Amino acid sequence: MCGIIGYAGKRNALPVLMEGLSRLEYRGYDSAGIAYVDGNHNHPIHIIKEKGKLIELRRALSLVHATPHIGIGHTRWATHGEPSRRNAHPHLSQDDNFAVVHNGIIENYQEIKSYLKRKGYTFRSETDTEVLVHLVQDEFRGDVLTAFRNAIQRLEGFFAFVLISRHSPNELFFFKRSNPLVVGVGKKENFVASDVPAILPYTKRVVYLGDDEVGCLNEDSFKIVRLKKPTPVQKRIETVPWNLEQAEKGGYHHFMLKEIYEQPRVAEETIRKRLDFNRQRIVFDTLSFHANWRLKHVRKIFMVSCGTAYHAGIAARYMFENIARVPTEVCVSSEFRYSDPILSKSDIVVLVTQSGETADTLAALREARKKGAYTLAIVNVVGSTIAREADCVIYTHAGPEIGVASTKAYTVQLLTLALLALHAGYLRNKIPPKQFEEMLSFAKHIPSDLKKILQEAPRVDQCAKKLYKKHNFIYLARGFSFPNALEGALKLKEISYAHAHGYAAGEMKHGPIALIDKEQPVICIIPQSKTYDKMLSNMEEIKAREGIIVAVATKGDRAVSKFARWTFYVPKTSEFFSTIYTVVPLQLFAYRMAVLNGRDVDQPRNLAKSVTVE
Repeated sequence: MCGIIGYAGKRNALPVLMEGLSRLEYRGYDSAGIAYVDGNHNHPIHIIKEKGKLIELRRALSLVHATPHIGIGHTRWATHGEPSRRNAHPHLSQDDNFAVVHNGIIENYQEIKSYLKRKGYTFRSETDTEVLVHLVQDEFRGDVLTAFRNAIQRLEGFFAFVLISRHSPNELFFFKRSNPLVVGVGKKENFVASDVPAILPYTKRVVYLGDDEVGCLNEDSFKIVRLKKPTPVQKRIETVPWNLEQAEKGGYHHFMLKEIYEQPRVAEETIRKRLDFNRQRIVFDTLSFHANWRLKHVRKIFMVSCGTAYHAGIAARYMFENIARVPTEVCVSSEFRYSDPILSKSDIVVLVTQSGETADTLAALREARKKGAYTLAIVNVVGSTIAREADCVIYTHAGPEIGVASTKAYTVQLLTLALLALHAGYLRNKIPPKQFEEMLSFAKHIPSDLKKILQEAPRVDQCAKKLYKKHNFIYLARGFSFPNALEGALKLKEISYAHAHGYAAGEMKHGPIALIDKEQPVICIIPQSKTYDKMLSNMEEIKAREGIIVAVATKGDRAVSKFARWTFYVPKTSEFFSTIYTVVPLQLFAYRMAVLNGRDVDQPRNLAKSVTVE
């Protein structure tokens, strides 16, 4: 969840580190710091760190006149110890010869801490991180990499580390286990970072690290070995498929707004890549013959994911059961492995994740593989841990998503899952050829339809201006639209901090109707569908109790206007694809509500983009 950046090269390291940290702010943080080796004065390690936003660290660095060529930086999201300067990273060893930054959790840190205290080590922070840097000092016998490896092998948990040392003042040392870390390869400079945007201003050439790989780099080269047996690991240098401009705001006030407006383009790229209209086929280039055979003969599908991706999984259940006739179960990743799931070799576990590094989803993947199920990952980030460990991966290729609240990644997950369900229905002979062709025709219009939906933004703004002071919202929907009742409520909670709750509308009379009065806003998602009349009845019941109704409906629908004060319209499409349409006005509404309330849209409090700890 924290952001890590390390640099070794010909430039002044301090501006490079600050640039990297600024591009990692979206991950969420409460403090930040930098450590560097001063090559002009017998290589001492200097540390500057501050609580709060990066502007505080910038102020502190403005007083520093050194021009180091090697250093590490960190943005911290507190897990052990309160947000404070002393708990901020980097952390120093007792002899001041080593400094480390860390993402993840050391599960046995209390045991290690007690051991080190008995040996006379003192601790300056409340963090688990500090035990690692003291262990490195304790293990050091003349070779930094060996000491680093030996120290890590005494730790339990999932983490990434980057370390610098006075004993080897021109090198960075790094390690990855279940937490993202990538090496950037430049000319007379090399980098290590927890995410690609941090190094994209300098290089697009990267090496994705595998779990339990440890290494070192300097300005000229890098070396990677395995943790337990230090045999060299040969890694391929890959080129990042997107550019710096795609990772910047591009004139929008917030990344979230930019990403909302990128959805038509990303959907168009997905349609172009996945649909062959000449042969009337859906193409997944990463699905092997074996993977397609698995889809054809699958007994049961498990959709496993967290947060917004979990809502995509719920939508996928409707898709797979409706069109491919496969029993589908939806599981929250954090509950999946602890529920002791009943899996067989005939089952497919589909793991949906934007980052490909989500700790709970990764643990669920490993549980599924241990129990013999086939694993298929739907992932946005190329080279991520889940993408590498799954039996099969389908990349969504949504490009970088910087805003913490997921928007374009969600719509592309929905679109990819819809096409996968159609593909499975085709393989299993569950969908008639004529219906299959009709569905591809509907899919063809998705990009242009999303552009039309974005034209509803002025109407959304008018509604938000009337409701932004409200603190409690109810979202109601049925069938294919139900996942967006959950997703719309989540978006509002995440970035505006208003309380919101999504319900299946049929449950309204089982409790939520008690909340309805003239002050209660209710968002009703009611596109044309087989449950349309039922939703209309729900709206009538809300209207009778003077509730404030906001509707998302199909263009041309006049019936909803009898009940709704505001209606956001979406183009007519198949109910199968409607989830992709109805979520966009909900994203715009949440965004406007957050802006009107003065919230930090891209970095909402207490949240991080990639949740890499349990």
